[in-house]
Amino acid sequence: MRRLYCATSPAESCANPALAILRRTMSANELTQVIIFGASGDLTARKLVPALFAAHREKFFPGHFQLIGVARRPWDDAGFREVLDTTTAKTKDHDQAAWEEFLGLTSYVQTHLDTAADYAELGRRLNQIAGRPANRVFYLAVKPELFLPSVQNLTSAGMLDQSAGHFRRLVVEKPFGTDLASAQHLNGELLKLIHESQLYRIDHYLGKETVQNLLVFRFRNAFFEPLWNQKYIELVQITVGETVGMEGGRGGYYDTSGAIRDILQNHLLQLVALVAMEPPATLKSKSIRDEKVKVLHCLRPLTDMPEVENHIVRGQFEGYRTEQGVNPASETETYIACRTYIDNWRWGGVPFLLRTGKHLPARYTSITVQFRMPPTTLFGSYNECHLRPNRITLRIQPNDGIDLDFDVKEPGSGLVVRPAKLNFDYNDYFHHKPSPEAYQRLLQDVVLGDQSLFIRSDEVEESWRWADSLRQAMQQTPVHTYPKNTWGPATADQLFGECEGRWTTG
Repeated sequence: MRRLYCATSPAESCANPALAILRRTMSANELTQVIIFGASGDLTARKLVPALFAAHREKFFPGHFQLIGVARRPWDDAGFREVLDTTTAKTKDHDQAAWEEFLGLTSYVQTHLDTAADYAELGRRLNQIAGRPANRVFYLAVKPELFLPSVQNLTSAGMLDQSAGHFRRLVVEKPFGTDLASAQHLNGELLKLIHESQLYRIDHYLGKETVQNLLVFRFRNAFFEPLWNQKYIELVQITVGETVGMEGGRGGYYDTSGAIRDILQNHLLQLVALVAMEPPATLKSKSIRDEKVKVLHCLRPLTDMPEVENHIVRGQFEGYRTEQGVNPASETETYIACRTYIDNWRWGGVPFLLRTGKHLPARYTSITVQFRMPPTTLFGSYNECHLRPNRITLRIQPNDGIDLDFDVKEPGSGLVVRPAKLNFDYNDYFHHKPSPEAYQRLLQDVVLGDQSLFIRSDEVEESWRWADSLRQAMQQTPVHTYPKNTWGPATADQLFGECEGRWTTG
């Protein structure tokens, strides 16, 4: 979300403004260490190491870089490198020489991190590996209940102190709390130990190309922004669909989480905030996050809705209660759909329909903005009120792009109207420059110190405030079952008014 302007002269800077900023703010001799707590976990192998390798291969880091894995496994440096070499997903254009060079920059520290002495020893080892003063990014790829103890111990060991002039930054994964009260407690305790500017709450959806392009799409294009309000938009629907279920023994964890905590409170509400926010004063992180918070603050609580059963549909896929680790009497939702509103000037009266679910037919994330029909029709479609020819769909995954739907006249002597579509596909248009993976972009931003794509404390709390209202309100609604590989309970279509259309399915 940074300013996209060219630097003073180098062509490379014009092509990569993020790199230009970094080169202006970091010395070529500066050392940055990325320390991953939980380095033996799946996230490290699947996402973090490939992201850091891609950044290294593209020479994003202008100074010196080191990766240090921290975990309990009895590995040494060579053992850790061997594990990475066999488990880390590599891209098709894999550069073996660059990979070997990257592995040479990795180290491993075996520790349980249970005591103050363990952290003191970790600090000593990091200093030994660095050999000189260094910037440090601590990535907590650990269980959420370990976030606070880890930060408390890092602080006690002096490892988050920036007084010597080198930055100390901390990255935490979701979930950040389990409800409003726990998020407030965690925020309060963490911010006693470190400054908000050091804390990066990561949501990988914000690193996706189409999500980031929302600001450019809305605020750079004069023929969209004037229409982006309640006068011209009839409704907005957002879907985050998943084909997976409880694979890998996730049932025990998921049964304490559910679709609201797993997807809606974080990923989906971030999409709501970006599509509905006001223009930020600048592209600095504070301005962007200020506007997102305002949107979340204006989301109407579901507990304020009359006839809540007309605004919420929750469901479980067939067989969920027999999954390993799941309570046989569980009412945890694997599917949630709701109709809500943003009570501000721009969006007053425009319904936002949100849904997410497991075991749906497609891995599919999209935002569809549906425009109002003209006040009268000249083309004989009075009885087809469910047809809405003008829509913009922002495809977030798997095929990033933008679709514009409209009506045209069919060739011939009669007046036959047919739907048509214009498509923009990122991969087709930018085939010469593939989009970086979300984690690569986000980790680069951590090194840059750019928090635009990360979630601020008040943003977390506003998200939980609304999500808690949904969780409370849905207790008044039944749990519907739906067959696997379908789009959820059929009753979810009833969240649309008679002439508002239906859910999109890709």
